[in-house]
Amino acid sequence: MDKAFVDEDQVAAFLDRIEKAKHARRIELARLPFPEKVRIIVELQKIYNELAKAGGREQKIVWDI
Repeated sequence: MDKAFVDEDQVAAFLDRIEKAKHARRIELARLPFPEKVRIIVELQKIYNELAKAGGREQKIVWDI
């Protein structure tokens, strides 16, 4: 690809920032108490079901906790 369109140093810096942010987020999520992790899973289940319904796919069971 022509260098006029892509600055490899900027791309490398951007990818480095993304990697660091992902790592920080993983650490943050790992430190959450177990009940909060379960609450997040239930919310993701609800989001999945909304998308599945809109796409005409089978919905899954949402934990009733």
